[in-house]
Amino acid sequence: MELTRETMRFEQLVTRGEEQVSIEGEATLPGSMRDAVTVLAVQAQAHLTGAQAGQGEAGVRGRVCFQVLYTQGDLTRIRALETSCEFDHAIPMEGVTPTMRLSARASVQETEGSASSGRMSLRALLGVEIEAFETTERDLVVSAADPDGEMGLQTLAQTVPYCSTQTLGEGKTLVREEFDLPAKLEVGDVLCATATATVGELSGGNGKVGVSGVVEVRVLHRPLEAGRPLAVTTHELPYELTIDAQLPEGAQPQATAEVTDVMADSTGAEKRRTLRAEAEVTVRLRLCRQSEASLLEDLYSLSGPELTPVSQEINVHTFEETLEARESARVQVTLPKDAPPIDTVLATFVQPTLTGVSPDGRRLDAEGVMGVTLLYLPVDSDIPTAVHVREPFSMTFPIEAAPGVTAQAYAIESAAGPTTSDRAEVRCVLGLRATQHGIRRIRGVTDVEQGATRKPEHGFVLVWPAEGESRWTTARRLRVAQDALAPAGKNALLAFRK
Repeated sequence: MELTRETMRFEQLVTRGEEQVSIEGEATLPGSMRDAVTVLAVQAQAHLTGAQAGQGEAGVRGRVCFQVLYTQGDLTRIRALETSCEFDHAIPMEGVTPTMRLSARASVQETEGSASSGRMSLRALLGVEIEAFETTERDLVVSAADPDGEMGLQTLAQTVPYCSTQTLGEGKTLVREEFDLPAKLEVGDVLCATATATVGELSGGNGKVGVSGVVEVRVLHRPLEAGRPLAVTTHELPYELTIDAQLPEGAQPQATAEVTDVMADSTGAEKRRTLRAEAEVTVRLRLCRQSEASLLEDLYSLSGPELTPVSQEINVHTFEETLEARESARVQVTLPKDAPPIDTVLATFVQPTLTGVSPDGRRLDAEGVMGVTLLYLPVDSDIPTAVHVREPFSMTFPIEAAPGVTAQAYAIESAAGPTTSDRAEVRCVLGLRATQHGIRRIRGVTDVEQGATRKPEHGFVLVWPAEGESRWTTARRLRVAQDALAPAGKNALLAFRK
């Protein structure tokens, strides 16, 4: 018997980990240190800039950008503050070594802020998810042959799809655009802005890949007239950039886009205002190269020594996919008992945190807790107040996924209206970014052991295979070829051993 071996390189999912990371920031407040300060709302966005595997740990680094609404001195006037802070955090992960590849994601789950002595102290709670992959080499048997034909060798082959992921490159671009704001909005200065980016098309060749898409900027404006709700406008900025990358023939690269910085400002008179918006977009290009390997799965002989394959189990990474969708939801908010009654809702902000996702055919059911900040004017008062509550929610997204999928939710927009003096209905649009990895557990044959030679038995054999037993397993047990099995009625099989 001749065995043909090859050295195969597979990517394996070694471990998964998640952890909550608290990031703290600080900023100096303008004005007098003696002015009373009230923090109304804190928003934050997390941007990971890198992930590095260590010995038994995973290091992540990035930046958190805070936007704060507050009052200072004049309690009727809402002000805005923006600041950012860098972070570098190590997460313990058993089994991780420095040679492994990490896939990391972070989302903001909760924010809070306080002011004292002219300083603003901020905190963001991040949910960080990490997968660690290892590229391993295995010497596996791909085929077996019986040159003399004396053993009646029977072999079963398996086709194993697998993928290897590599980073192709990264690029940045700055996009600017101007927009005319309708006079009926009656808005004044810009308070703050947030943005998200999506990838539209990939094109190119000759060592370059062109990426185009859209940046969606959401701007919060101060109203011209005190006591009116803050206005939110949405604007689209197209972007294009080119990344130097060598693509194998027929390869299908994947790109992710992230807005790492956004600014907006408006100028003009009451009847005509012009909004200027700019955003810095970072695009990361990667390639999940799909391949197939034909390996020996099992074998036996019809005569001569009994053959036993020596196998080892391998978890093979077969694919990596990122899915995105958005859906709207409604959340009923009840004010705390000590909160003043609602007169006019000025603005609302939501922060979803997923506690679990469950695939259901072409849908993905998600459950979690929604942090809601309601900014409003109480009855008979022109001083804005804010309450922060956490409410459970459940949603269904149009995503087809398999068990084991992980997901993170983020807020796109929200609005609220009072239903009673102590209740409000929040209408929001959430985005969901789901990541799934295909993992296939295979048995790779590393060697074949030859046992004792049994005297062959001749004649007919009538068998009733066990439920779920394959034709190959039945033929192997009887040491006959699969084509020697004939149906004999009532699920029975008849075999003739010569």
